[in-house]
Amino acid sequence: MSQPATKRERLDTIAVVLSAICMLHCLALPVVLTVFPILNTAVLSENVFHLLMMVLILPVSTIALTIGCRRHRDSLTLFLGAVGLGILTITAFFGHHLFGLTGERIVTSIGGLVLAAAHLQNYRRCRQDKCTHDR
Repeated sequence: MSQPATKRERLDTIAVVLSAICMLHCLALPVVLTVFPILNTAVLSENVFHLLMMVLILPVSTIALTIGCRRHRDSLTLFLGAVGLGILTITAFFGHHLFGLTGERIVTSIGGLVLAAAHLQNYRRCRQDKCTHDR
């Protein structure tokens, strides 16, 4: 019988889902706005969405990766997490000016994938080590 998910596993799962939502937004929003231009409101604006996602992603990812990295001392998880969060943070604040609209979406997607990889690595390490540190 499987054991209930740990707090850190749930945080890793939430962080991966948030990264997927961010990527979906970057890739699907242009199509949705072309088909339904009435949806082009302030709620769906790029800046508002990116800042909202950063408010959610930064704390969830930081907590989940910190718990795992403290326990496992896995440098790959730490590296991927730092790179992914760095890319997402820089792109959220300066992406449109640095890369343009299309470049911003591409770089944000890359950052989300790198961060998701960090959470998957964190999850794998915890499963591999049969962690009980956060139940």
